[in-house]
Amino acid sequence: MKLLGKSKIMKHKVKPEITYPLVRFPQSEMDVAGETAHIFKTEFNGKPVYVIALEEELNCELKVTQPESKSDLESRLEALENKVNTFLESENKEDKGNGPAEIRTQDPRRVKAMS
Repeated sequence: MKLLGKSKIMKHKVKPEITYPLVRFPQSEMDVAGETAHIFKTEFNGKPVYVIALEEELNCELKVTQPESKSDLESRLEALENKVNTFLESENKEDKGNGPAEIRTQDPRRVKAMS
């Protein structure tokens, strides 16, 4: 299976007492408009999965693959880890640079005290 996109399930009110869930397909799937769809429901990892087929006889094993893109949480966590690592590296570099070698005049008698 490949991901075509995502669509919010809307409410379609035919009459005041009748409401249907409505899912829109992407425009790239315009060629299936007008066809009869057969809707199957199953479960995967305890969550409902709906399969839409153009044939009523669906005798196949479905393989669900996870998308390769990272979730928003994973992306944010990775960015935060990178910032922390950069901060720690810059802090370590600053610690190494402190000392008498970094002072322009190495003779402390020539340095004016600021108070």
